[in-house]
Amino acid sequence: MSRKGDCWDNAVTETLLGSLKVERLHGMRFDTRRPAKDEVMDWIAFYNHRRLHSTLEYSSPMAFEKKWLARHIGLAA
Repeated sequence: MSRKGDCWDNAVTETLLGSLKVERLHGMRFDTRRPAKDEVMDWIAFYNHRRLHSTLEYSSPMAFEKKWLARHIGLAA
């Protein structure tokens, strides 16, 4: 953890929300909150299941987590 007032604690969240704004929401207008929520949830599902991340060996977060879990369960057995 960084010290009070440092931005490093929020870096991951700010990167995620920045990606959401740039990749999906930029320039969009919504009549109500419901379509906005639906759009955000659709993007989160895409982000977690299909979007490739270079820092995760060019796999999706879900695929990387499954590989990580399988590797660590294999080590524990």
